[in-house]
Amino acid sequence: MKRPALIAVSAAAAALFAAPPARATKLDLSSNVEIKAANYQHLIYGNQRLSQPLLVENATLGFVIKNIKLEKTQDTTMDVGIVLQSVGVGASTGTALAPQFAEAAARLPNYTGTPFLHAAYVRIYKFLRPNVTATIGRQDFTLGQGITLSGGDLGLSGGRLEIENAFRRVKADLFVFRPFLTDRFIKVYGGTAYYPAAEGLWQVYHFWEKDDGASQDILFNTLSRTKKFTGVRYFLSQKQLSFDGEAVVQRGEAKLAGGGTGKYEAHAFMLKGAWNQDVAFFGPSRLRLGYGRSSGNPGAASSTDKAFFPAFGGKFSGLERKGYGAIAGATLYDMAKTSGTLNGMPTGVSGLNVINIGADLPYKKLTISADLYKFRASKNAADGSLQIASELDLKATYPMGENLHINAVYAIFTPLGLYPQSGPVKLVYGAISAKF
Repeated sequence: MKRPALIAVSAAAAALFAAPPARATKLDLSSNVEIKAANYQHLIYGNQRLSQPLLVENATLGFVIKNIKLEKTQDTTMDVGIVLQSVGVGASTGTALAPQFAEAAARLPNYTGTPFLHAAYVRIYKFLRPNVTATIGRQDFTLGQGITLSGGDLGLSGGRLEIENAFRRVKADLFVFRPFLTDRFIKVYGGTAYYPAAEGLWQVYHFWEKDDGASQDILFNTLSRTKKFTGVRYFLSQKQLSFDGEAVVQRGEAKLAGGGTGKYEAHAFMLKGAWNQDVAFFGPSRLRLGYGRSSGNPGAASSTDKAFFPAFGGKFSGLERKGYGAIAGATLYDMAKTSGTLNGMPTGVSGLNVINIGADLPYKKLTISADLYKFRASKNAADGSLQIASELDLKATYPMGENLHINAVYAIFTPLGLYPQSGPVKLVYGAISAKF
């Protein structure tokens, strides 16, 4: 879709609502634009140290037509949504080929600034029953914290049923998605239930991730595989305190390329807390603490893969990783590429331990954020070091209004025992983000 198409969609929407409305149908417009200039210095990849400038524009433009009456039904209405996204990269024609950005770039329809579909869906309220809402098409969806399943900035294609008061106060979601991975579609289907307790929200989920294509996993070369994820989450948010804890068990089996079958037996958890407290000089501030861990493989040869590794956990934003650490961009199971392995870590290393201590400190009109991360591997098949790195991120945010922010970040990633290279990796960037 070229830029003139974007103008055509806008014109069509405007023409649609120029006529006197017969019903209380309305059009919601939304837009988000982020322009970032960054410089990565001395990134690690194998025995190399690479530097990379980056200029990227990431924009979305959304149209949602709401409250469309369905005449053949009683009290049933529909929303129709279309969200276009554009990711454009400059400063270096080789940016998308650099190892640290290639994986994020490969999943995008393009990174030339040409718009592509982020979402295109129909949402039907009171679908068959008064308490059921159905959403069909490419849509935003995040399960729990996004450890195991998230559409990110590409959305997920499929269908979802939201059932209010499925059993007393319990809300249930059923979903079937077919996301694209590398060169094939994967089947993802399951459900989740929410129970509002007296002071927090409980969530339980289970889903299947079925891949009928040949692929490389952490331990296996597979002809096909089915992974099953079962998770529980507890979320609490109050004025002074918030807590978010999630634990996941991974099971399943694979048909191996060399013959026979293999099993998956892995787990992961993430605990995050934040509280408000007065800090000298800054005043009322927000402090954070997080700890997470996933399992790994103790050896290179086994019929059981114990490394936690979902295919569609949330970890990208545009051309960069989004996770723990501005440079590492770590999840609980992988990080920015430092080697050609699936999880980005040295060969034979799997599983991650993540510790985060941080604070948001107000200073006049600025908010200064400081985060310290420690990354440690869970297992090393070669019985070597488990120490990956530490990272310090400093961020300043200046709001020029409710819808416009200027951000500046300085980050230092210091490699530890797993990496023989000396000297830190550094990141400096400035960004402006606007929305309406």
